[in-house]
Amino acid sequence: MTIKLTKVQLFLLMFVMQTGFVYTSYQNVLIEYGGRDSTILFLIIALVFFLQLLFFEKMYKYFILNRFTKVLYLIYWFFYIIVFVVYITYVLTSWVFPNTPNSVLIAIFLFVCFYASVSRPETAINIGVVLLPMLVLFVLFMLRAIPNLHVTNLFPLFQESKESWMMGLIYATYAFGGAESFIMLRKYVLTGEKIKNKVLAAYSIFLTSFYLFSLLFTLMFFALEEIKLLPEPILYILHSQEVTFVKRLDLFFIYIWLSWSLVAIVNYVLMMRLVYFEKKRKSPKLKLFILFTSLGIISLFLIRFSVLEFFKHYVVYLNIVFTFILPISIIIVNKIRGRTISESDASA
Repeated sequence: MTIKLTKVQLFLLMFVMQTGFVYTSYQNVLIEYGGRDSTILFLIIALVFFLQLLFFEKMYKYFILNRFTKVLYLIYWFFYIIVFVVYITYVLTSWVFPNTPNSVLIAIFLFVCFYASVSRPETAINIGVVLLPMLVLFVLFMLRAIPNLHVTNLFPLFQESKESWMMGLIYATYAFGGAESFIMLRKYVLTGEKIKNKVLAAYSIFLTSFYLFSLLFTLMFFALEEIKLLPEPILYILHSQEVTFVKRLDLFFIYIWLSWSLVAIVNYVLMMRLVYFEKKRKSPKLKLFILFTSLGIISLFLIRFSVLEFFKHYVVYLNIVFTFILPISIIIVNKIRGRTISESDASA
């Protein structure tokens, strides 16, 4: 399976996968450890992410997956999508459909993802475009909370312990999970499409600003101890806003976020297809059907609050390994061995 991407399509895919389901929840776990210093910790990791993109762009020709690393990434993405499904179901049952069986919810939105995934690859690539107007609406709705914000909540700074800073830095990486998508998809970008450093800087600033926007609003809207008790602080902010054209603004955003998360799942499945179907295989639709069926069955057995709490506190370590450590290690090994993408394609 092969695709061709423009650099705009590449960054659109990345943005959806990097925000995905974590956008409504990362504030809670980051502030739980980082306190008022969370903005500083987040900006430090944002800088690390930008440097990582620069490194990836310079060295992407050395990023070659062997059989073992392919299997590792396929298992990781499979597990990560399960976490997506469990969290999406939890939010929907908590906020919108408390009386609807989990099996029904999972079956409906995974069927949508399956249908999009078996379509032409261009469907998965371009479907994220429909989210852009919705995200603009989300920002506008959040701005309505400005009269209820308290800037003094951001201070004092540098009051947290070294242990809190260390854990805060770890959980700040949640916002930049999925960065491996850049190095995975970079070789599919059209040859004439050059990605300059200023383009990487623009994307990094945009993603950082989008996350920072919600983090600052959360800190300024709630008292510090309140945030630690709210698993989805953004939804509570929207719930507090009254508008004339919709009864509950938080529900309106949940539907936006649901579409957003489903597109993220479709995009992750696209990456799995690119890795697994790199060589021609029989019955791709049947294999995708088995994939989504397995996702649904396993997720259904994991929908418990205790399991979700476990995911929230420990999935971040997998993110660090597969987003930061493993890609860099693969590049270094292939750089030493002198293997590049072109040579790998020739041998294949």
